[in-house]
Amino acid sequence: MIKAIIISAALIGLGILGMCVRIVFKKNGTFHSQDVGQSKAMRERGVGCTRSQDRQAQRGNPLRLNVDEL
Repeated sequence: MIKAIIISAALIGLGILGMCVRIVFKKNGTFHSQDVGQSKAMRERGVGCTRSQDRQAQRGNPLRLNVDEL
């Protein structure tokens, strides 16, 4: 049981270290934004973030909820 926990912790540590390599070893390294609205490829396809797409879909709908007033 302990052996499995140690192996799992080591694998998780290696995964975290692998993700940090870009930040640690690259000058001014950062993670790329994970926001869909910030992705150039998604913008080219016309895909935006869920909130903005929902806001656009609700325009002109007389039964819409006004979330800004809640």
